[in-house]
Amino acid sequence: MAINATVILNRQLHNNKTSNLDMRKIVVLKLGSVCIDKATGLQGTVTHWFLDMGKQVAYLFEPYGINPEDGQPVKKFLVELERLVTTENQFEEVEVPFEIIGSIVKHKASGFTGMAIAFVRHTHGCFHVTVQPKGVLPRTNSPIKHAEFDLRECSGEKIEEMNAEQLQKSKEEQPSPTGDRFERELPSTDGPIRPE
Repeated sequence: MAINATVILNRQLHNNKTSNLDMRKIVVLKLGSVCIDKATGLQGTVTHWFLDMGKQVAYLFEPYGINPEDGQPVKKFLVELERLVTTENQFEEVEVPFEIIGSIVKHKASGFTGMAIAFVRHTHGCFHVTVQPKGVLPRTNSPIKHAEFDLRECSGEKIEEMNAEQLQKSKEEQPSPTGDRFERELPSTDGPIRPE
């Protein structure tokens, strides 16, 4: 039985008494869940979920198998919950700091600054934020490319800073992925963010 994962269950303040951060719980498919995509018939694993400014959730689905042409895993693709065959025990509640979306965020290490336009939840539970800078490239008049960062590496009016001990504990409990960040196109106005 499928459950609509985009329904916001309730609005709650973060349980830290010193926090003014608005945390809301949503029900999402657990990362690592093995499902079948109804459209393709492929069996695979949900490896990430994305939450855009419209509060729509989309899932990155990794089909089981190896591409015989290049020896690499079959290409991942984005799906909506309604495409997946799921069971009730594959869902969980997750607190999401919604008010960060739409606020100005700065990556502390690089200085990259812009509007937080989406969240990415990785397999080990860490949140990344997609940051879209304001402006265009002078030669092409195209928007400056967005970037994705571990939320713990960012600052902003709506982001609570962790002390060194909290940061270390958070990174141990919810490690950030290593390697290249997930690359995605800018969100369209007609749906959730799509991978490249």
